[in-house]
Amino acid sequence: MLPFFRFKKDLTISTNYIIMEIKSSSTEAKKMPSPQIQLKILPDPNLSKAKQPFDPELEQRKINNLIKSALNLLHRDGAIIALSGGLDSAVTAALTVKALGKDRVLAINLPERDSKPIHQQHAKRMAKHLDIAFKRIRITNAVKTIGAYKLLPLRIIPSRKLRNKAVDYGKKHFLNHHGEHLLENRLDPPKNSWIARGNAYAIAKHRIRMVKIYQLAELQNLMVVGAANRTEWLTGTFSKWGVDHCADVMPIVHLYRSEVEILAKFLNIPDWILMKSADPDIIPGDINKEQLLGGFKQTDEILRTVENYFNKIQSTSWLKYRTDLKEELYKTFQKDDVDNILALFEKSAHMRESPFHL
Repeated sequence: MLPFFRFKKDLTISTNYIIMEIKSSSTEAKKMPSPQIQLKILPDPNLSKAKQPFDPELEQRKINNLIKSALNLLHRDGAIIALSGGLDSAVTAALTVKALGKDRVLAINLPERDSKPIHQQHAKRMAKHLDIAFKRIRITNAVKTIGAYKLLPLRIIPSRKLRNKAVDYGKKHFLNHHGEHLLENRLDPPKNSWIARGNAYAIAKHRIRMVKIYQLAELQNLMVVGAANRTEWLTGTFSKWGVDHCADVMPIVHLYRSEVEILAKFLNIPDWILMKSADPDIIPGDINKEQLLGGFKQTDEILRTVENYFNKIQSTSWLKYRTDLKEELYKTFQKDDVDNILALFEKSAHMRESPFHL
């Protein structure tokens, strides 16, 4: 199911595009005009306010109205949220409770054998903090049934501790060769490579979570509330068609991660959530999304500059102005950091626009 905000975008968002063309090269296809697939990266509709100080109180009111409107439009009785134990889902849950009341919100935690106990504990504590219903369903058997665990040799390592060490060693060795390009390479991996297998291994879990949360939502007539933020959305650091992509409403997808952190403090999210690293908790070992991106604050500043730039030129030609944009960014940020974020921005465009259609 496509996110609720995508349903509304044509009504609310300006038509600035990054356009790429994909044309068929077959002989038969050349007999007729080749269809063009346009990958659109749409800027924030509120860019004119982008330089104003972030107002968490105003933002909460806007999100409150969004959640209520979505619930009424969908004729649902309440909301369900996948509570991971991380910051984004905690903030989203708190916002949903503010909008609908605690009795209309269900938090669901969906761990599997690689999930870290600390995140499971924090998910339960957060639900208790918000005084909302909480349910935990383990998805290990479902992940095992589709063969996902067989994609990486981790299955031959008997204990969690040893698996974590093996992954940490492999990650360190891999980063020595790929460095800051790890996230970029993940978006376009060679066939049957370890990166491709790692993608299939990890993303399958979030897709199973998506299926399970929608099953529960359908049974109880609930609206699925997603927790993706704008930094993830514009860099492709989410699982396509996973629980962090598919939702009926996405309350914080217009907010950069650094803005989510400000909103979290305003909402009195506990320190044991606020101070955690951004661990996707999808494979064994320690992974910090903030470190891989080069810091959320800097990443957000680069992305904001990109979006402001497109708002200023109001152009449909990405290639024509791409070089000028990069030169502008190089004046403020390190070249490698700019190139890394722009590569993620470009290569993840399909994740925000597919499925393609005529």
